[in-house]
Amino acid sequence: MQNTVSTNKRSANSVRNIVSGFLFKFVSLIIPFIIRTIMIKKLGMDYLGLNTLFVSILQVLSLSELGFSTAVSFCMYKPVSENNLGLICALLNYIKKIYRIVGVVILCVGLILIPFLPKLINGGYPSDINIYILYLIYLFNTVISYFLFAYQSVLLVANQRNDIDNQVSIIVSIVIYILQIVVLLVFSNYYIYIMFLPLSTICINLLRNKICKRQYPNISCSGIVDKNTKQELINKIKALFGHKLCSIIVSSTDSIIISAYLGLTVLGTYNNYYYIMNTLMSFIMIFFSSITPSIGNSLINESVEKNNKDFNSLTFVNVWIVGWMSITLLCLYQHFMRLWVGDGLMLPTKTAVLFVIYLYSWMFKDILSTYKSAAGLWEADFAKPYVVSIVNIVLDLVLIKYIGVNGVLLATILSVPLISLPWETHVFFKCYFKKGELRYYLRLLIYTVCLLLICYFTYYCCELLPNDGYLWFILKFVICIFLPNAVIILLSFKTEQFKWIVCKLKMFLKHNKKVKNNEQTLS
Repeated sequence: MQNTVSTNKRSANSVRNIVSGFLFKFVSLIIPFIIRTIMIKKLGMDYLGLNTLFVSILQVLSLSELGFSTAVSFCMYKPVSENNLGLICALLNYIKKIYRIVGVVILCVGLILIPFLPKLINGGYPSDINIYILYLIYLFNTVISYFLFAYQSVLLVANQRNDIDNQVSIIVSIVIYILQIVVLLVFSNYYIYIMFLPLSTICINLLRNKICKRQYPNISCSGIVDKNTKQELINKIKALFGHKLCSIIVSSTDSIIISAYLGLTVLGTYNNYYYIMNTLMSFIMIFFSSITPSIGNSLINESVEKNNKDFNSLTFVNVWIVGWMSITLLCLYQHFMRLWVGDGLMLPTKTAVLFVIYLYSWMFKDILSTYKSAAGLWEADFAKPYVVSIVNIVLDLVLIKYIGVNGVLLATILSVPLISLPWETHVFFKCYFKKGELRYYLRLLIYTVCLLLICYFTYYCCELLPNDGYLWFILKFVICIFLPNAVIILLSFKTEQFKWIVCKLKMFLKHNKKVKNNEQTLS
């Protein structure tokens, strides 16, 4: 009985986190898309290039966080499950102190980089912009969070309440975005526009702290972490640093290299395509980041057999979502870019295809990475992220000289099937499932072949329609919604994985109905 209640609670928390995550992502991506469009029309592509460059630099500087919050979140799963308030308070106090140190490190290194900023830009930049002042605003926005209450987000993650953080961010973001749109339309002043970034960060941190104090009145930053727990944290941080490094190398250094070799205009054009692809990737990551705490809880409390069954089913869900999004992106990418920015700011179709392959290659194994992280197996593949990072940078620097932007994309794509996928798979199956991974590879291969056939059929249907105009775009989108999903359901509705999805949906609906009935009874 207790096990069933725990499972239902995990499912409810996961769904709540997913729903709030999607709402937050909708606000944080759709409205900025409107802002980006206004900026292109009002200010020009170089401003987008500057924004991308500075964000990428500061993401690299944020490496000093070392993945500490992820390690602490993992170590909090068990004390939260056992309601060990003493250890929770000590861990929260520990991360608060570390965050202050991290803030000082980022500030110092960020200031040291100021003289080198012009060397990271090939060609010119807008004449009315002082890149040093602009960079300092971005730097302040990154640093201020570490000195306020960013550490409280760890408490929310460990309690499977990401939805609280999302709700706070949604409210603040909507207000800030509206003000930014007004500034761009009325004043066309980039300095005023960018000043809202640190204001937003401050408001979110203050509101999060107020809510956490009300939600968890018995938890405060107090106590000292014992030596064993601290050593466990240090070991995990050492391993996590490499994984975070790899993530930053892939997402940020690509932009820095493009700026240094090809200039801000090319970077801005590249980033428009990356923005669309990353929007889809972000929605996928919401799903898996939302269920990570529940998976961590399940790995602690459930049997290996049950977790293996859930893993196989979630692998199917992951490939279905990623495959459908990749098919949709391929069919609509160039049509959308033509409607949005026009032919003059588009990249070639072969580059758009590489973006689609980028999306699929990096996301189709996401459930594997989620389980490995939830199991805390960062030390087991300690060297992998360093190898991936080195290979990615070397390929970036070599290929960009010969094939430009395509070389940067190709370098990132190649590192997954050659290094990341086999390494992660072997580590997780060996350390947790205690068995070989051949059947997992065969399953992924079958899924991928089926998706390629579905992709070809869907793309062929879409290409029969004109490649311009809003009406034709909407019609293609409708085709992409129904056709691939209908074929996937037709091919899989008798499988164990599909039945697992139906079962989970029924459990969630039943749980929601029970909660509503209880609320009505109490009222």
